[in-house]
Amino acid sequence: MRLKRVLLSVLFVLFAVALTAQKNSWDGWKMKPRGEIRMLNFFVNIIYDVNPEREKPFAKVNHWNTVLLESINQNPPDYLLRLMDTVYNPNRLYGCITRLYGESSFDELQITGDFVVVNIKESRVLKSGSFNESNIEKSVVGYINELGGLQTMYGHNDISYYDVNASGKIGFVQFFFRNITKEYGGDNEGSGYFSTSMLSGQKLLINGSYYPFSGIGTAQCVGTNDVSGNPTGIVQHEISHSFFGPNSFHTSGGNHRRSSEYMPFLPLQGGYGLMGGAGSALVSCNGYERWRMHWLHKSNRNANDWWIVARDINDNPINADISRDDGAQTFILRDFVTYGDAVRIKLPYKDNEKSSNQYIWIENHQSGRNGKLDYLQFANESDCRPHQVAGVYAYYQVGRDVLSGKDQEVFTTNDRDNLRMIPAEGYWNYTYHIADTVYNMKCITWAKHDFYHSRDAENPFCGSHDMERQFAPSDEVATISSVDEKPIWRKNLGRMPIDSLVANGDARDMFSSRTRLNMGTNPSTCNTKTFYNSMTTGKCQYSPQLSRNTQTTYLTGLGIEIIPLGNGNYRIDVRWDDYDITNDAIWTGRISLKEKAVLAPKKSITLTQNLTVAQPMRDSVTDLFAPPTSLVCENASEFVQGRGSVVSVEEMSSLVVEKGSVYRMEPKSKLKVDRSSKLFVEGKLIIGDGAHVVVKSKGGLINNGGEILIEGKGKVK
Repeated sequence: MRLKRVLLSVLFVLFAVALTAQKNSWDGWKMKPRGEIRMLNFFVNIIYDVNPEREKPFAKVNHWNTVLLESINQNPPDYLLRLMDTVYNPNRLYGCITRLYGESSFDELQITGDFVVVNIKESRVLKSGSFNESNIEKSVVGYINELGGLQTMYGHNDISYYDVNASGKIGFVQFFFRNITKEYGGDNEGSGYFSTSMLSGQKLLINGSYYPFSGIGTAQCVGTNDVSGNPTGIVQHEISHSFFGPNSFHTSGGNHRRSSEYMPFLPLQGGYGLMGGAGSALVSCNGYERWRMHWLHKSNRNANDWWIVARDINDNPINADISRDDGAQTFILRDFVTYGDAVRIKLPYKDNEKSSNQYIWIENHQSGRNGKLDYLQFANESDCRPHQVAGVYAYYQVGRDVLSGKDQEVFTTNDRDNLRMIPAEGYWNYTYHIADTVYNMKCITWAKHDFYHSRDAENPFCGSHDMERQFAPSDEVATISSVDEKPIWRKNLGRMPIDSLVANGDARDMFSSRTRLNMGTNPSTCNTKTFYNSMTTGKCQYSPQLSRNTQTTYLTGLGIEIIPLGNGNYRIDVRWDDYDITNDAIWTGRISLKEKAVLAPKKSITLTQNLTVAQPMRDSVTDLFAPPTSLVCENASEFVQGRGSVVSVEEMSSLVVEKGSVYRMEPKSKLKVDRSSKLFVEGKLIIGDGAHVVVKSKGGLINNGGEILIEGKGKVK
C-alpha cells in the first residue's frame, strides 16, 4: 500500500510537471494578451551638465523640449494622450497604442497608462557608474523616491491603478528617452528593446510604500519627434514582444540583421503586423497574429474552436482554415480589421517531412474606408504615399504553426521573419543600378541615394517583390552577406521612376479587381521557396537548417478567385482542380508537376535561368546565385500542350518526363529545346499531328526507356 501511494505521488508530480510544461501561444510569451494592462511610462530628458555637446543632435525644438534644471513633469511631450489613453473607453479610443491593441484584439486587450516626465542630470547618472540605460533608469527611480514618490501627469499615483502581478510587483513599465545615443546611453533614436529584467531589485515609492518592479518593460530612444503618429513605430513593436515572443518572432517588416536566429528566406521581408516596424506596409495587425493570440470578433465566435473564420454565402460563420481535403470552398470576407475575417489555405506539397508547412493567408483590408488604424505606413504624414489601398492582401506563412505544446515548440527560436507577402503585382527579377547622380527621393526621409532598381522580367516562382530587400553581390563575391542587401528606394518601371517609398508597400500590392490565381499566373498559388539561414552583419550561415527547406516549386490544381462584391466585401472561391494555364508564363528554378497542367492553345511557357538570388553561394554550373531550371513531370502526372502552344527550354534548363507520366502535345504545338538544354523522356511523350519537337543540340533528347509516339505529321527535329 505504501509503495502504491508513493507511486501515485510520483505520477501526480509528473502530471503536474507535464501541465506546467504546456504552453499556449494565446497566453502570451511574458504577458497575457487580454484584459486591462495599465502601464507606468517614464519620459526621461537628460540634462548634459558634464558633456553639454551631447545635446547638440537633439537641439531641434519639436514636440518635446529640453530644460536645464532637474524636475518632474516640467516639460512633457505634447503627444502623451495621443500615445496612450489613461482610461479605456471602447467607444472613444484615442491614444495610438490603446487604439491599436484595442482594434486588433476586438477590445480583449485594453492598454492604458499614466506618465511621469523626469528631467535628470547626467552627473547624477554617472554617480552610479557608466552612462547607460540601466543606470539612467535606476537614477530616475531614485530621484522620484527622493522627491517623495510617484507624481504622474494625470494623477494616477495609487498602486491600484497599475498592472500588478501575482507577486505584488509593478507589472509593466516603459522608458522613453529623449536624448541618448547608442554609444552614450544605449540606443539611437528609433531604437529600443523589450526586457524581462528591467529595474531588477529596484523599488518605487508610491503613497508611502515601496513597490518592486516585475522586470517586464520596454525602453526606447524616441527623440524629440511625435511618436504617437506612427502605429508601426518602435513603441508598439517592443510592447508586442511581450505577447508574441523574443527576437526570433521578428517579422512583417520588423526584422533586422542583429539577430542570429534562423529564418526561412534570404532577404529581410516587408509586410504588416504588430511585430512590424520600419519596414512595414500597412499599420494594422494581421490574421496570423490574431490566430496566435486567439483574438476573435464576437460575430465569428463558435462552438467548434475555429480560430480562422470567414462567412459563407448566407452570412454565417464558417471555418476558413482549410486544406485540399476540404475540397472546393467559397468564402465571403468582410473588412479584416473590423471583423477579423480571413482565409488560410495549407499548401499540399513540400520537399520532405522535416520541411516547414506552408500556408497562404487572404484578408480584405478596407484601408481608408473602415475608420480603423489600417493604412500604409506614413500615408498619414505625406502625400507621396498612396492613400487608396483598399483590397485583398495575401501572404505566405512558413512554419511556426504550433499553438500548444512545449515551450520550444510554441515559442521556437526558428522561423524568424516567416511571413512573405504575395503582392498583386507579382514577383519579378530586379536589377540594381548605380545612379548617374545622387538623387533625393523627397518622400518621408528626404534621404539621398546613389542607387536604384529596375523591374525586369516576370519571375513568379523565384523572383522578388519590392517590399523585400534585394541582393546585389559583385562579380567577385562567392557567398552573399548582409552588405550585399539593398532595399528598393527608387523603382523604375520601364523609364518611369517610382519614388513613393515602395519598400513600405504601395497601391500595387492589393487585389482590388476580379482576379484569378493558379499555377500559371503571377503571382501563382504555388508554394514559396525557402532557404533557412542566419545572417547578421557577415556572410550567410546556412548548413544546420537545410533539412527544413523546400527548394521545389510544386505545380498543383489550387485555384483562387477573388471577386469584389461592390459593398466592400470580397468573395473568395477556392478550388483544387484548376489546371488550365491561360496566359504566357516564364518559369525558373526547380519545378515539379505532381498532378496535371494544361497549357491553353497559342499560349507559351519558357523554362529559363533564374536571375534572382536564390541561394547564398554561387552555383557551380551557372556561376550565378541560382541553379539551372528544371521541370520534372513526376510519376502519374500529365502535362498537355494545347493546340498551337509553345514550350521553350533554354539556358541550360531541362524538361524531364518521368516514368509513369504523360506529356501530350496537341496539333501544331511546339516544344523547343535550345543548344544548352535537354529533354529527358522516361515516360510517355505523345507528339500530336503537326506538332513539332525541336531539339537544337546533339544529344539534347535523351530517351531513358521512354515511349515517344508520333501521330500524323508530328515531327522530331
